[in-house]
Amino acid sequence: MKTNSLFVKILSGFIAVIVLLLTFNLVSYTFFHRNIREEITTSSQQNLSHMADRYENHIQSVQLSLVGLFFNNQLSYLFDADRSAAIDAVNQLVKRIRDIRENDMLFLQDVIVQFKMNSFVVHQGGPDRLESLYASTYRSAPYGVDFWRHQFDAGFKLRLYPQAEFTNSQQMSHGDLFPLVLKSTTDPNMYITALLDAESLFRTFDSRTAGYFYILDESGRTLFSSDRSRPFALSFDRLDQTKDDVKADNNYFFFRKGDVTGLTYTLVIPNEKIANQMSRINVVLLLLLVLALVISGALSVFVSIRFYTPIQNIIETIQRYGPQVQSPSPKRIDELGFIDANVKQFLQTNTDISRDLRNQQSHLTHLGYIRKLKNIYTRPNELPIAEKPFYLIVFQLSMTGRFRELPAAEQERAMFFIKEFIGISLSEKYPESVTLQTEKNQVLSLLFTDGEAKGVFEALERFKSVFDRDKQYGYLTVAFKPELVQPGSITESYEDTLEMVGRRKLLSETQLLSSLEPEPLYVGFSPAQEQELYANLQTGQAENVMLLIERALRRMIKDGATEEQFRSFAKEIVAKTIKAMVAANVDIDSVLDRQSPYQEIKLCASVDEYRQLFERFLSQASSRIAERKEKKDPVVEFVLDSIHSKYHEDLSLDRVAGGLGLTPSYVSRYVKEKTGSNFSDYLNEVRIGKAKELLAKSSTPIRDVSARVGYVNVTSFIRMFKKVTGMTPSDYRRSENGP
Repeated sequence: MKTNSLFVKILSGFIAVIVLLLTFNLVSYTFFHRNIREEITTSSQQNLSHMADRYENHIQSVQLSLVGLFFNNQLSYLFDADRSAAIDAVNQLVKRIRDIRENDMLFLQDVIVQFKMNSFVVHQGGPDRLESLYASTYRSAPYGVDFWRHQFDAGFKLRLYPQAEFTNSQQMSHGDLFPLVLKSTTDPNMYITALLDAESLFRTFDSRTAGYFYILDESGRTLFSSDRSRPFALSFDRLDQTKDDVKADNNYFFFRKGDVTGLTYTLVIPNEKIANQMSRINVVLLLLLVLALVISGALSVFVSIRFYTPIQNIIETIQRYGPQVQSPSPKRIDELGFIDANVKQFLQTNTDISRDLRNQQSHLTHLGYIRKLKNIYTRPNELPIAEKPFYLIVFQLSMTGRFRELPAAEQERAMFFIKEFIGISLSEKYPESVTLQTEKNQVLSLLFTDGEAKGVFEALERFKSVFDRDKQYGYLTVAFKPELVQPGSITESYEDTLEMVGRRKLLSETQLLSSLEPEPLYVGFSPAQEQELYANLQTGQAENVMLLIERALRRMIKDGATEEQFRSFAKEIVAKTIKAMVAANVDIDSVLDRQSPYQEIKLCASVDEYRQLFERFLSQASSRIAERKEKKDPVVEFVLDSIHSKYHEDLSLDRVAGGLGLTPSYVSRYVKEKTGSNFSDYLNEVRIGKAKELLAKSSTPIRDVSARVGYVNVTSFIRMFKKVTGMTPSDYRRSENGP
């Protein structure tokens, strides 16, 4: 075989690569052999750290879930003389315990609230006695009845006790459980016990590949062992806290102390396991080295033949169908020289194909810029785009209702004409400009120029007079940041320009935005106006609601609120209205049956369209609420009549409930369900409403006004008045009567 043959050249190259790879593998093998023990040690430390963090985080999560029980409002009623209130409190507490217990991520078998008084306990099964619970439901030799009684005398806030098996009176096992005891910082007569599933925790948090896992408390006592047949064999005082591991008794002890609980988490790996791992890895590396050598040799021959075969086929094809050419230079590889000599015959064909591709350049360029704008990954040089600075302009069309009434085909054609007009107009002054449609109602132009931004402003100002002729169909927003954009920053510049578009004012004209103007700091309703809005919604007074909204819209127009702020305000009004309908037990579907108001908000392009949306939606909602209010309820009517007629007296829920012959808790829940407001909130609203009338129509001293509306303490009256109206009584009087 000739040494100048392509096959010989390829095979020689592969053999050189194989030798290089073989050398690299030998060096790698030596390196790994030296460092494998250190890597295993580091991996064990990382695994232990991961498990310790998960145990610490889990104990914190359980603690946070249990702390809320200490502040449960129902605890104060447990020993109430009123038996119905006590039973209700117990049921509520049991429900809360079950809610916590049903969180599978906490791995809780049960949560037990222990009271010192009468050895009373409450757990997921309901109320019980200490002696009965731990003698029948949760029996465990280490944790008898006396153990749980002595917890009241122990001086700690949080403690985790060793795992133990718990069974019931029928000897059915609950498994190995961790008792976690949490004490209250304010009430020494109660504590909470959480029974954690020790085995489930270990299976979930275990990330080891070998060894044995232990949890030790601050005194060195073993709280958990992954293998009970192997007790912890190292003296606790030999765990040097300044190190991460200790080697003793032919074992490696890795340990870490929890930052929150103070527990010590230990991973014990016998030395023989590390040695076995090293031996297995050595064998695997040697096998891989041999396998790589065999495969590489076979593959080099196979690839050389496969690569040489198509070259021969190409040569045969050229010889059969191509023109006759001279013999190649003897200095070249025979086959490649022959192909090189014949390829020149096909260059003309390639030139013709290139000419056709250039005709499609514009489409590919547009695609390239769109992918850049959307930050879609494109391989280098995959799509043709210019790599030079440019000005970026976004044209955003806000369509009116008249435009949306056009057929879809007409709308698409209109946007096409807008894009073409913009592109042609800009290309007259900037021949290299690129204009493309990026969204249904958005056009983007890139102006490649070294000129100043002043010339761009002059070109854009001419668009305003043109597009304002068709304001009945839509309003154009032109966003232009007068800074040259580098090709690598096109996505960030596009996002900045879109943010400028979002600052458009809600005006019926073309707007040219060249900077990110600050938005008004205050839009929407004040706290007092929100209270007034909600009160009018609850009573179904649509006219009063529209007056409030109209005042807010006028203020937003005066302050120069942006289109995005108008949209946020509309969403807020819709949300509050739906909330009022839900509170009044109104069927929401009866109002939202045509179209979601949130979808209509997206289509609003002017203040008038927002007004029309509010008038339609609020009138329907108010009429439904008013119809609902007209349905009389004897209990609610008695409560509301009592408030309106006796608001100036020392009126209480107990007094009103007594007049009905019902319990206060039942009346409170019933009124809340029917009206959306509880008794005290409604009473305060009536009293403050009467106070506003007195302050506005008379010069009665504030102390006397307080007494006349039922507040004995004038300080409480002032505080409640400010909470409801957002201002003090004196400020309110001045705002109504002038200084």
